[in-house]
Amino acid sequence: MMNVLVFVLGLVVGSFLNVCIYRVPRKESVVVGASHCTRCGRNLKWYDMVPVLSYILLKGRCRFCKGRISLRYPAVEFLNGITWLILHIIFGLSVWFVISCIVVSFIYCILFMCILKAQQS
Repeated sequence: MMNVLVFVLGLVVGSFLNVCIYRVPRKESVVVGASHCTRCGRNLKWYDMVPVLSYILLKGRCRFCKGRISLRYPAVEFLNGITWLILHIIFGLSVWFVISCIVVSFIYCILFMCILKAQQS
């Protein structure tokens, strides 16, 4: 049961990483401001932001404008969730587990920001 909880928490943190990946390079707040469609600007409902599941249920499209949602969003969420699960299996519930999760999530955030920057160039 703990593995499921760790995986889900990793997915949720992965969702926040997506906020950081999108907003930090644009110098936008990661705390203030509702999540919104990057195409039509409409604020998303909580049920549109359930990690990975919402992407699948919405078939990768915005509920409002039907614009495509990048596969990067569920990929980052899933990658972070599965990594946290693996780290939990390796370290158990320990200080090393927590430190490893923080470091790996931070690295994913920087990595995907760099990938987006390279794609824009």
